[in-house]
Amino acid sequence: MRPLFIAALLMTAMILGGCGGNGIANPFSGSVWKVGIHNVSFSHAVAKWDTANNRLDLKFNLITGTTYPDAVVSVPEVTTLTVNNPRSATVVIAIADGITYTCDPSNPHATATVIFSRLDLNPLGGVSGRIDGMAQRVEDPDEPPVEIHATFNSVPITN
Repeated sequence: MRPLFIAALLMTAMILGGCGGNGIANPFSGSVWKVGIHNVSFSHAVAKWDTANNRLDLKFNLITGTTYPDAVVSVPEVTTLTVNNPRSATVVIAIADGITYTCDPSNPHATATVIFSRLDLNPLGGVSGRIDGMAQRVEDPDEPPVEIHATFNSVPITN
């Protein structure tokens, strides 16, 4: 019972504290993705700033802890990122068992870019933006690539 009380207390503090927007990032901000014919929504997101490798890893999943859907976006050279500047990224999105798509800068037919509309890498900061490009199905690489579009808002940063 105590963990539920603590979780409720944290949620209330985030809501009353103005979580999201220009304030503290919101881990429950969610994200909406379109990958070919698949529409996916995530209820949880976090961005990990890997300072040792100068990379930002955005991780999306469901707060329920289920395995699918799940997505990871890796953006290299974080210290040179700026708002409204497209950056190549590696994207892996697992929609369901046996349905996984990737975007990789090394594959000229399946690449994606990330454009940040908010980029606050400080403690309690967050990122917002969009992902656009083409994605290749992992299980069937002979299939033609499909369009990928995603948006995310106020994803919290961890170091």
